[in-house]
Amino acid sequence: MHRYIITLFLLIILTFSVNLLLAQIGDVIWEENFENLDNWIIETGNGAWGWGNGELEYYHENNVEIAEIPNEPGNNALKITAIQESGPDIVDQWGNPLNYTSGRLNTKSKVSIKYGVVETRVSVPDLDLGGWPAVWMLGTSNYGWPSCGEIDMMEMGAKQAFRDLHDEHNGGNGQNNSTVNQSVAANAIFFSEAAITPENPSGAASLSWDPDDDFCRPYYNYSDPLVNRFLTYRTYWDEDSLRFTVIDNDTEYDLYTEPFAIDSVSTEFQQPFYLIANLAIGGAFTDAYNLGDPGSGLPVSMPFPAEMYIDYIRVMEWYGQGEVHIGPPEFESGTFGIFTDETPVNNSLQAGSTAEIYVWEGTLTDGSIPPYEGENGISWITTGLGWFGAGIMSTQPVNLYNFGEGFLKFMIKIPAHVAFQIGIIDAWGNQSYVEFPANQTAYGLERNGEWAQATIPVEDIRGDLIDLRMLSYEFVILEVNGTQCEFAIDDIYWEGGVADIDNYIVDLKAFKLKQNFPNPFNPETNIEYSLEVSSEVRIEIFNLKGQKVKTLVSQKMNAGEYSVSWNGADELNSPVSSGMYFYKMKTDSGEEYKKCILIKTVTKTN
Repeated sequence: MHRYIITLFLLIILTFSVNLLLAQIGDVIWEENFENLDNWIIETGNGAWGWGNGELEYYHENNVEIAEIPNEPGNNALKITAIQESGPDIVDQWGNPLNYTSGRLNTKSKVSIKYGVVETRVSVPDLDLGGWPAVWMLGTSNYGWPSCGEIDMMEMGAKQAFRDLHDEHNGGNGQNNSTVNQSVAANAIFFSEAAITPENPSGAASLSWDPDDDFCRPYYNYSDPLVNRFLTYRTYWDEDSLRFTVIDNDTEYDLYTEPFAIDSVSTEFQQPFYLIANLAIGGAFTDAYNLGDPGSGLPVSMPFPAEMYIDYIRVMEWYGQGEVHIGPPEFESGTFGIFTDETPVNNSLQAGSTAEIYVWEGTLTDGSIPPYEGENGISWITTGLGWFGAGIMSTQPVNLYNFGEGFLKFMIKIPAHVAFQIGIIDAWGNQSYVEFPANQTAYGLERNGEWAQATIPVEDIRGDLIDLRMLSYEFVILEVNGTQCEFAIDDIYWEGGVADIDNYIVDLKAFKLKQNFPNPFNPETNIEYSLEVSSEVRIEIFNLKGQKVKTLVSQKMNAGEYSVSWNGADELNSPVSSGMYFYKMKTDSGEEYKKCILIKTVTKTN
């Protein structure tokens, strides 16, 4: 009788605890059911050293699609397919051949999340050895990795040593015999000075780095491997903590012994994040070899083609917290201050909180010129390194799209014999500059050695590649001739942002620009695009300096599917040199850019 009462009491407590937990999960804020890919940007290429991980695949848009889930009629999902294939366009960033293609997508500039329960239902293929599927998030911050923060909701394919370290817990058997198909984990990464070592110069602090096996708890299932079937993953996220779980056959398992407590060192996790999904092949995370070094690991044995399905991603309230932002950052208007004390502004950046002032590679040191206005100014002295560069970076992307007909203004005190450039950089890494030649008046700047104002039309400084909706550096100064000097800058602001932005919003659904194929190419590549409504269309080629190389299309076109080719020649039909180029499509409803690579073969003659 007593045993019955105790059992009943424990069941009541357990039921109360579960109900209490579920009670904190509120309404669905946002849900992606993958009826289309309007919220996603399909990435291409192999990144820097295999996307920074030594991955072996080339990400291609052909490997990404919306497809019906097998055995679930009427239920669509995101389908990513990894294929063993090679070809002239399947190469790394140096042009070396690759043997695999796969898919990778992100929601940067389209959907960002801050707090809530982020849930996804995922099925991964047989990974055997070399497969590395993941659904994860990166911070929208303009800081580089790891300072922007990373939240890995789920990832599989980890090294045997990692699985063995933790296999006495969470379904493990302590026999060091788990396979990549039987284990799944989650992770979060942030910057910590305490994590900087010779082996880890980036200062990346990783939750899953747990050499004492006291915190990280990957989930193991030996009897029913975690592939070719759906599991549900959750990240419980609020301003104070992160908790990762996996739901397998209706049972929820924690992937850490307790939620990670967010503190003053890990404030990256108190900012918005955007979503990423990909199926990588090989690389430093796995036991397979790394890009460019076949001796660094084992051969890839994952069966191909390999298909990963993501049924949905949804965000729900968690203890009343949870935010989802659709589209780029909110538009600024009027006058936007970059570095100013007294100029009236509608909004502004604040150094040390919403912005950082950076000197590049130690090329400048503090100067002594007093401010032009107010109590704060920027004064520098060159350090004799043959050039100098510095800029003001917003901590989050800033949307100045509706300043397209406005001006960038600033005060500067610099010797007349110094030639310099002023530029801006967007969150995609595109840069654009205007010139201030020595001993000349440019953009109204009188070069008499005293404080003077320059007024740059935004139309000039944005060039053809800058995305004004997603700016990272709103002001940059650059000098490349090695001229020694002391100078000062002050009262920097953007002026002329329209308040009514209805006519400035880019409707990305009205047209689609596809990745060129083949890419890299020689001697010719095709560019496919489509229009949902009739529009004026211009498609142009630009080099890395932002200079126009050739116009491929310039006419009014009806809705439909189109294709145009580029033969690697300029307007005069002269061949251009090997390298990276950009092609830009501009329509009545917006514009978009993509990269392409021209690689010319060299024939040896005697």
